[in-house]
Amino acid sequence: MREEIMGDHQVSQRLLDMARAARGPRALSEGALRSRFGDPDKVEVAVGQVWRARWEDVSVPLLLLAVDAREVHAVPVTIDPSGEDERALVVDASQTAFGVEVTAWVSLADRVGLGVLDRPLDAWGDGMVQWVQQAVRGKPGPAPAGTRAGRAVSSAFDPSADVRAALADDLARLQQAPRLPVQETGRAVQGQGLAALLKDQPPDLALLIQVLGMSQAEVMDLLRGKVPLRPDQVDALAEATGIEATKIAGAVRPLPLDLVSEAEHPRLRPVWIRRAQQLKVSEAQARMTDAYGAFALAARETGGQTNWGTRLRHYVRDQERAGDDS
Repeated sequence: MREEIMGDHQVSQRLLDMARAARGPRALSEGALRSRFGDPDKVEVAVGQVWRARWEDVSVPLLLLAVDAREVHAVPVTIDPSGEDERALVVDASQTAFGVEVTAWVSLADRVGLGVLDRPLDAWGDGMVQWVQQAVRGKPGPAPAGTRAGRAVSSAFDPSADVRAALADDLARLQQAPRLPVQETGRAVQGQGLAALLKDQPPDLALLIQVLGMSQAEVMDLLRGKVPLRPDQVDALAEATGIEATKIAGAVRPLPLDLVSEAEHPRLRPVWIRRAQQLKVSEAQARMTDAYGAFALAARETGGQTNWGTRLRHYVRDQERAGDDS
């Protein structure tokens, strides 16, 4: 929920308080979560899990219904305040790790980027997950044991109407979280090129050579979108032209899907948060900087198929060591 309703820190503390009160195997303590899902840097995202999705001041638990390389299809789950509507599934406290009755909002099913997932909180049984999946398709069956179908919102003044509206706003904000530019299947590898991006302000070749520290031939390849840029060059161009860094990076060359899938996977979120603090930039900027840095380094090397997960971690490790030595 939004910060004024349920802030990120408040969510975490509330769930931990519930876990302590429950004193059961499904408690939401740090140790119990590690026992169920493994180390955060090795966790896999799977259907049926409930994740905390977080970006900036928005934090919402989501029940995952489908997972692909860059997105999840999910429904929001409310704990306190809960609320319900006629399409919701209300789950008894005994069926989840939360220790209280919770609501899965079928009417708000939508897709969000994988990169907003923060940490797993629970995993629901197949019966409940399948009911929600069928209900999203408009074919709900009888409510599974330990659950019930939600009650209709009685009026615009019903508190559940406010909860539903706030959730819809939060999901929209999660969907707006920045993503990395990705190479589209079936298209040429290079991006549209800086020349196309700068069509309304023709580039000053001498200025670009000076700003980027590249030769004329290299700048020409850059303008045609044939070569990647180092992160510092992206930033320099953004400052010189006034164009957003993400647009420049994408125009030069989108990233391979495998690299983007690794960089946006929630197991790397602690890395990007740490790097954002070190670089004094946003989490999205830190992720983009290191993803393009790893990509540029790989483009200058030869060898077999790239393991982007390993490549990213090694690149970040080297950058952090370089920062410690400076």
